[in-house]
Amino acid sequence: FLQSQESRQAASWLIFDVRQRTMKTRLLLFFAMAAACYAASPHIKIGDLVLYRPSPATDSKEELREYLPEGEKFEHWTKLASVRVFKDLKDPVSYLKNVVAAVTKSHPLARYQVLQDQKTKEVILDFTTFPPASAPEQFAEWNLMRAQFVKGKGLVVYQYAMRVYDLDSGASEKLKAERAKMVGPFSIATFEEEKA
Repeated sequence: FLQSQESRQAASWLIFDVRQRTMKTRLLLFFAMAAACYAASPHIKIGDLVLYRPSPATDSKEELREYLPEGEKFEHWTKLASVRVFKDLKDPVSYLKNVVAAVTKSHPLARYQVLQDQKTKEVILDFTTFPPASAPEQFAEWNLMRAQFVKGKGLVVYQYAMRVYDLDSGASEKLKAERAKMVGPFSIATFEEEKA
């Protein structure tokens, strides 16, 4: 059908160009769909911070929902929020005391303090941990945790955590700034899921 070498070469470039455009279109469509899925995924707000639930909640004796910033994965995260429901537990203070005992036993360098809201008398556990020196990746992890008994549901535990991986460049200042910014919003956050 195509007689000359030039005609065959022009046709092959045209086919290549169409395939390349089709591939670009497919890639653009893929990324647009991925962004739409992420935006439509359930999310929560703590102050002005928005965190997304990348996976559905699991069915178990302990209900757990976890949230990350858009685009982050559980393998390497910088901020994380979670809600756990323990159906068989009722005492928030005992639960938080057990967390302190477990954290200080497993992380000897951990530092913690207990904050109490003067109006509600609700207790917030504020602690920082560091992995053992033998861990493949070093970081500082700061956590806020509060718990409350909800009749008919169980003990609901709210947690907000931040990890700093670069420990040489102002990690302490970053954690202090995050603490100053997040303690207030965390203490009143409902952790109610919203959808875009």
